[in-house]
Amino acid sequence: MESKTRTLNTIEFPPARGRGVVVGLSGGPDSAVLALLAKNYYGKVLALYVDHQQDYSNIMEEAAENICKQYSIELKKYKIDVSSKNSSETEMRERRYEIFNKVVLKQGNILLLAHHSDDSVETFFINLLRGTRVKGLASIPKERGGVFRPLIGVHKKEILEYANSLNIPYKQDPSNDNEYILRNWIRKTLIPSFEKKSSGNVSETILGVSEEIGYMVKNFHSNERYCKYFNGYAEVPLALVTGEDYESRNLLIVFLEKVKKNGVEKRNIINLISVIKTGKEKVIFDNWVASVSTGLLILINQDQWPDKLKLDINSEKTYWNNFLFKKEKEILFFNTWNFVADKEKIVGDIYIRQLRPADIIVTDYGDKKVSELFRSKGVSKSLRHVWPIFSDDEKVIWVPGVRTSRLVYVNENSRNLIKLSSKLNKRS
Repeated sequence: MESKTRTLNTIEFPPARGRGVVVGLSGGPDSAVLALLAKNYYGKVLALYVDHQQDYSNIMEEAAENICKQYSIELKKYKIDVSSKNSSETEMRERRYEIFNKVVLKQGNILLLAHHSDDSVETFFINLLRGTRVKGLASIPKERGGVFRPLIGVHKKEILEYANSLNIPYKQDPSNDNEYILRNWIRKTLIPSFEKKSSGNVSETILGVSEEIGYMVKNFHSNERYCKYFNGYAEVPLALVTGEDYESRNLLIVFLEKVKKNGVEKRNIINLISVIKTGKEKVIFDNWVASVSTGLLILINQDQWPDKLKLDINSEKTYWNNFLFKKEKEILFFNTWNFVADKEKIVGDIYIRQLRPADIIVTDYGDKKVSELFRSKGVSKSLRHVWPIFSDDEKVIWVPGVRTSRLVYVNENSRNLIKLSSKLNKRS
C-alpha cells in the first residue's frame, strides 16, 4: 500500500453541520497554517491555545495572539496543570487532551489538529523504540471521535514554505532543538542517518508501512467485540489471547490500549503474558492489576471502585460499578445471584462494601470465611477485593453469586421480605 501524500491545495476539511470548529493553535507554523486555511474554508473558527507552563510558553502564547490578531480569529487560552517545568511530553499531551475533550469534544464541536506526514514518521519510530508492537506503528489517524487532522498527508517542508511566503507571525518552539526529547532526536539525527544510507525516500516508505498497518489493525479483529470494559474493570476471554500468533498478540495490545488509552509499552505486554502463563497476579501500570479468573483475563483498578455505600431498599436499581442490583416483586429462580431475606432478621441498615479480611458468612455447614469461598469458586484476589459484600450492622448477609447467610433465611413465619436480583452489567 503506497502512502497517500497530499499538498495544501488538496487537503479536505470535514463538514461543520452546525458544529463549532476549533483549531488547536500552538503558535508554531503547522497550527498557524491550519488556522488560516480553516478560517478561509469555514469563514469563522475558534483558536484554542494551551499554556503548558514551560519556560518558552510566553513566547508561543504571544505568537498565537499575533496570528489570531492578523487573521481576525477568535482566541481562547487555557492553562494545564503539570508536575514541573520538566514534565514529559506524554504528561503534557495527556493534560492537553483533557482540555480538548472538556471544552471542545464534549460540547459537540469539531477539533482540528495540525499533525502532518513528518509527525507520522516520527511517531512510528517513537513507538518502535518504546516497544509498543504492531498497533503502535499504525499511522496517526486522519479523524477519530470528533478530532480531525487535515494536514496529515502534507509534508512539513511545504507547510513551512507556505507560512513563510505569507509572513505568518509564527514562532518555532525552542524545545524543538532539545535532542534529549526523543521525538527531536529522531527528527534531527535518526531519520537523516537513515536517509543517508538509503537509496529511496525513507519517510515515504515508513508512511506507506504505517498506513498498511493501520488498515490491517482496523479491519482485522472481529474478536475485539468480546472485550468488556467498565470503570476500574476490563476483561477478555483467556482463550482469545493465549496464542502465539499475531491475532492473539494484537488483540492483547488492543485490549490493554483501551484501558491505558495511550503509551502501551513492551513491558506492559510482557507482564500481561506472564500473568496469562503463570496465573499469578501482577501490577501492569499505575494501580491496574491483571489476574486470571474463571476463564478470563481481568484488569482491575481498585481505586476506581466504591469503598462502601448504603443500600436504599426503596430504590428500583442500585449499581456497584459494573454490578447491577434490582428490587424485585417476585423471585422465580432461587440461586446465589438472587437474594430473598427476612427483614426482621436484618440489624440496622444494609450496606454494600468491599471485602474485609475477617469477613465470615454463616452457611448451612457452619461459619465460612468469605475469602475461602471466593477461592473455591476460582475468583482472583484482585476481583475479591472489589466484589460487593452485603452486610447489616452486625454481619455479612449476602455475597452475590456466592452465598446467602442462613441467618436471614425466610421461613413460614416471615412476612416482611426483601427481594433483590443481581447481574454483572458489562458493556463492550
